[in-house]
Amino acid sequence: MLTISKPYAYGYFNDETILLLHALGVSRDVLLQKQADYLNFLQIASSGADGGHAAFKFCTLTNHMDLAEALLIEGVEKVLPQVRTLVNQEEQKLLNKKKGQRCRIMVPQSRLIFGVCDPYDVLREGQCFVRITHDGDGVARTVTGTEVLVTRNPCLHPGDLQKFRAINHPKLSHLVDCIVFPTKGRRPSADLMSGGDLDGDKCRQHPEALS
Repeated sequence: MLTISKPYAYGYFNDETILLLHALGVSRDVLLQKQADYLNFLQIASSGADGGHAAFKFCTLTNHMDLAEALLIEGVEKVLPQVRTLVNQEEQKLLNKKKGQRCRIMVPQSRLIFGVCDPYDVLREGQCFVRITHDGDGVARTVTGTEVLVTRNPCLHPGDLQKFRAINHPKLSHLVDCIVFPTKGRRPSADLMSGGDLDGDKCRQHPEALS
């Protein structure tokens, strides 16, 4: 089965990621606040209390672009029943098969994208290039001036979460909605995360996700 990296595909913090982040020193309060923010976002999206802004964002975050378009054209009241159904489905994913709670926190400051190697050998060890389609206006923008947290699923060891410095380079500007890893260094960058080999692995990258 062939697939491609898509815009507006977002990553989630799950049980494994939460445990590893906590092991790496991220405080319980920060993680709980991320969860509270997400649950509050779902509540606002299902109620339309903010004029439909959260509902529109939820539709784009979950790749229901037809509903997002209908919301803009017909108004929030027309699509709110479908949005509530989708929110209910999302909330059901917060339970495991035994109806116990599990962590599933969408991170809007993230992307679920394919990782590729640097075709021009311009990135240094510890660097990466990320250019993503912005969810506000659909324009591609390069992430720069920050560190991004990258992981794959499953991730079972704290070392499976890696930080890279996002930089810009004109030779890579045509690569959109993917993360470009350097070919330099003692060990391939993707291999640091659960033994990735860039043969179709999707990476979750979170720019400033814990700020």
